[in-house]
Amino acid sequence: MASPSDAHSAASGGGGVTAAKTDLEDFFDQLDLNEEEFEDVVIDEDDPELQESARWLALARVHTEKTFSQGAFYKDMRAAWNPTQSVRFRPVDPNRFVVQASCLGDWERMMMHGPWLFRNWAVLLCPYDGFSRTEDVSIIHMPIWLQIHKLPDVYCKKNIVEKLLKSAGELMEMRLNGNTRVDYVRVRVKHDTREPLTKFVSIVHGKERQVYLVRYEKLARFCKVVVW
Repeated sequence: MASPSDAHSAASGGGGVTAAKTDLEDFFDQLDLNEEEFEDVVIDEDDPELQESARWLALARVHTEKTFSQGAFYKDMRAAWNPTQSVRFRPVDPNRFVVQASCLGDWERMMMHGPWLFRNWAVLLCPYDGFSRTEDVSIIHMPIWLQIHKLPDVYCKKNIVEKLLKSAGELMEMRLNGNTRVDYVRVRVKHDTREPLTKFVSIVHGKERQVYLVRYEKLARFCKVVVW
């Protein structure tokens, strides 16, 4: 894992990471390799030293096609996560990074307390085992809190809310009770950023359709649409 200073040095190269990867892929495509030419090194994934270096890893992706300062990204994310110990970054693409926390508590905060924003763009995170090729790991989900407004108390039941939000994403957490000062229920979902947001839900009772507004908390720009 590169040190923060190494990561900043790598970031100064702009598109150098992508160019180097493309050149290497082109080089191997031109080789006519036979099986006998390989002298494979077999890695023991249970090796304690390897396990230590692969602890508390994540992959992060800034959900934008625009260029940005990687140094500013490191600074802003450290401020947002407020870790108790150091967090290291290594760029693997212009907007994709290997991130390593130094303790479980900091890693869990990074992974569980989002959504995270950088310049109002979504920062998507997923666990990383340290062994897989980073380009083969899909980073498409974003945990977000949503609110269903004006939902009557009789409908504030787990099974009903699950049906209402079946298209919103994987349900992670519900807070159906205790909202004595507000008129909504809060639900945390794992949203697929390739899919549109759920803007409303509806219930048919006594042949009458009742429509309830869905709002999102601390949501960033993604899918080229600004949402609240």
